Amino acid sequence: MVRVSRRRWLLLSGLLLAGCLSPTLPLPPPSKPTVEGPDQNGMVTLDGWVEAEASVFAANMRTGDIRGQFTHETGHYRFEIPAQENDEIELWYQVGTTASPSILFQVK
Repeated sequence: MVRVSRRRWLLLSGLLLAGCLSPTLPLPPPSKPTVEGPDQNGMVTLDGWVEAEASVFAANMRTGDIRGQFTHETGHYRFEIPAQENDEIELWYQVGTTASPSILFQVK
């Protein structure tokens, strides 16, 4: 049987606790997606990549419409959002409870 001294036990416990309390690194902002459209139904397709297992969101700043998709293990997303030319779209993603900074781009 291995015997651990009280001092060593406290030191190991303190190190484990400190490791759990250390801050996580912030997520980088997403890259601008490939934008297709708008099509005849007034939909724009956003296609791009973020971190795996993330939820990606886009918001049309003019209409207030929000759409999104879960990326699974690939990190790839492709979804549609109602938009017209010159609408400003905000895009961001979330992994667990950590959200990335958002980016803004205009539909051309």
